[in-house]
Amino acid sequence: MSDVRTKYRDSRPESKENHDPSRLDFLYPPRMEMRNWIRSARKKADLTQEQLGEKLGVTKGNVSAWENGRHEPSYAQIQEISVVTKYPMPDSQPGASALATLDSKDVAERVQEMLTETGMDAAAFAAKVEIPLERVESWLKGAAISIVEAVAIQNVFGYNSAWVLARVGEKKAAIQYNDEYRPKALGKRKALAVVGMAQLGDNGFWAEVEYPVGHGDGYIDWPTTDPDAYAIECSGESMRPRIKHGEFVIIEPNHPFQPGDEVLVKSKDGRVMIKELAYKAAGRYTLLSVNETHGRITLEETEIDKIHYVAGIAKPSMWRPD
Repeated sequence: MSDVRTKYRDSRPESKENHDPSRLDFLYPPRMEMRNWIRSARKKADLTQEQLGEKLGVTKGNVSAWENGRHEPSYAQIQEISVVTKYPMPDSQPGASALATLDSKDVAERVQEMLTETGMDAAAFAAKVEIPLERVESWLKGAAISIVEAVAIQNVFGYNSAWVLARVGEKKAAIQYNDEYRPKALGKRKALAVVGMAQLGDNGFWAEVEYPVGHGDGYIDWPTTDPDAYAIECSGESMRPRIKHGEFVIIEPNHPFQPGDEVLVKSKDGRVMIKELAYKAAGRYTLLSVNETHGRITLEETEIDKIHYVAGIAKPSMWRPD
């Protein structure tokens, strides 16, 4: 490829091929061919330099500079020229590998593949990507996809832009998350009374809740909007590393809970446990321990005194005596 490199545009560094892991280097046509190709495409479409410039959103001077070899269009502009003039894209070097050939049939196949996988027709696909329907219809006829369009498709549908352009690399790009920012109000900090102790396992040890809400064995400062929130000291290792011995859990009794949440469960026989709620079915609660050495336990609804939502975990250093 050393003989090919010398024919590329002067502005591209000699080591370009060593820094092009996507293998899209072939997309940039040789300099001497480019000005002739632009002139031929324009004349074939019976356009003046000014008319071509208007269709591309550039000035007549830009087109003139391209045709005189003083400047070169971007690859996206080359594709636009091909679409506007209906003139074939300039070929890569003779003898280049099949990978380095932009095949119009393959373009149409890739676009149809995306339409099938997304379950959309051309109109819906175009609307989602926010491009004219005519562009998608032209792709289905083999017209080239611009880099800007390929990036837009990647951002909307997750298809790798290199794959969209030339079936290079993985079909799907790395997942990017753009979740809506919806902060949850934490409420004002309150002094939550530590009202008792909860055994983290179900191995015979338990402790009653000893103090009424608002009074207890010291306090934990915690932001909450639940007026009845309280704290429980935890003993045992069954939820380690999620909850460690000596830490405190913050309980919000007025907060709804669902499967997957951690909950404080007090049974009618006096046991107080912190468990993960697996599910409720047929009047039974199935509870899990994070530590796999402790199995699940199932309690009848009639055996349970109360279940409260665990809102957070506080370190021992957050405890204060009064």
